[in-house]
Amino acid sequence: MNVKRDSNDEIKWDMYLRLRLIEMVTMWEGRLTTVSLTQGFGIKRQQGSRDIAFYRKQCPENLYYCTKTRGYLPTESFSPKFTRGDIGEYLKFLSVNKDAASYITTIEQVDTPIEILSPPNRIVDPRIVRSLIKACRNRERIDVTYASMKNPLGEERNIIPHTFVSSGYRWHLRAFCEKDRIYKDFVLGRFIGEVETIATNIDTPEDKAWNTFIDLKIIPNPEYSDEQQQLIAREWGMTDMCEVVTIRAALAQYYLILMHIPYKGNYEGVRHRVILENLDVIKPYLMSS
Repeated sequence: MNVKRDSNDEIKWDMYLRLRLIEMVTMWEGRLTTVSLTQGFGIKRQQGSRDIAFYRKQCPENLYYCTKTRGYLPTESFSPKFTRGDIGEYLKFLSVNKDAASYITTIEQVDTPIEILSPPNRIVDPRIVRSLIKACRNRERIDVTYASMKNPLGEERNIIPHTFVSSGYRWHLRAFCEKDRIYKDFVLGRFIGEVETIATNIDTPEDKAWNTFIDLKIIPNPEYSDEQQQLIAREWGMTDMCEVVTIRAALAQYYLILMHIPYKGNYEGVRHRVILENLDVIKPYLMSS
């Protein structure tokens, strides 16, 4: 289980980031030196050595020093504690930090060739985002102008937001809409003009779809042969030919869209690799087209 960091943790944020880097480099590159930390965070070698020692104290069974390679290597029982431990996390780190490959890779500075397809950058006014963040933190009701396909020029809305959400290809703001009296997802790039605070500490109804977690049971498409289904299951890391994804009900449709898993309509002629076995579980939470 991952080590969680919150306000009660004794680990400071900058230390926490360095521990994450230690873990990602060790796990995915197979060798760690203080160079990764000194060049990555601009700290002295002595501090880098102390950070590695601290990590080894926290996770004594994860890495050891190899005199032959003059670096720290992962043990056979390596288990991530400060990261999720998936390749996407590591690759995303490399893609976000343009210079990361120069200090994450080995001492010989051999860069790992990586290409990542990214969604287009959405144009969002930073000033609007700052106001939205403030509203989320302070439980503020705000007056916004929001454009939609129905009203492309924008219309006035009073909303009470609570969470920023990434659908995998764009960012939304989860908020209670006073006009429609329901919780909705507002695309960040569709807010227009200034955001005005109307009131603070507003009581809102429970966001049931947000607070409800459902299990999506994903299986290989039975239209494929047994051998092909086994291949799909292995690629997905399925157990007993099924991958169970526990997710907030409000986000389930986004996940299925992102993973190209059909969830409604007629899909004749489209042969999906995987399908949702328990389709009924998501039907109450589908958004209108």
